[in-house]
Amino acid sequence: MSLIYHTLKLVRQKMNEFFANQYPRSEDWVILANIVDTDGNAFEDAKNKIVMVLANIQHETIVSTYTRTVPVKGDLYAVVTPPLYIDLFLLYYANFSDRNYGEGLTMISETISFFQQNPTFTHDTLPDLDASIEKLTFEMVNLAVSDLNYLMGMMSAKYLPSVYYKVRLLTFQSRAMRGEIPAVQGPETSDSAA
Repeated sequence: MSLIYHTLKLVRQKMNEFFANQYPRSEDWVILANIVDTDGNAFEDAKNKIVMVLANIQHETIVSTYTRTVPVKGDLYAVVTPPLYIDLFLLYYANFSDRNYGEGLTMISETISFFQQNPTFTHDTLPDLDASIEKLTFEMVNLAVSDLNYLMGMMSAKYLPSVYYKVRLLTFQSRAMRGEIPAVQGPETSDSAA
C-alpha cells in the first residue's frame, strides 16, 4: 500500500471514530474520495459526508538532515540517496446540500474541532503509522477567496463549506544502497617511541 494512501486512510479512520462517538450513524462521516466523478457528475458515495481530498503535494525544503552515508556493519558505511520530505495539502469539503446544509456546517465545525484537539499524530496516537514517519502535523491554511475559487473550479465542484490543511511531514526514503565505503582511519601511532 502506498505511503500517502495508507497515511490518509489512518487519519480518515481516526476522524470517523471521533465523529461516530458524537453522532452515531450506520455509514462513515468522512470519505477519502473525489467530490465529482471523471465525467463531472456528483460522486454519489460522497453525498452527505465530509470529503477528504488530496489537493496538492509539495516538496518540503526546510528540513535538511541529509547524511550521505549510514553505518552498515563494522567499518563499512552505505552510500544512500537523500530522503525526500513532502507536505500534503488536504481539503475537507462538507458535501451536504439543500436541507442537509446545516448538518454540513456542524460537521465542518467538528472537523476543525478534531484537528484543534489532534494537531499532531505520532506512533502513540496512530499505531499503524508507517515507521518512516516520526510525526504528522496538521496546520490550517487560509486560502484567499480567489484561490479557493480556483481550487473548486479545478475539482469541478460547487462551493460548499470547507477547510484546508497542510500536513507535514512524510518521508520518502529509498532502501536501495548506492555503494559501500570503508570508514576513514586515522594515522597509526607507535607506542614504542622513546
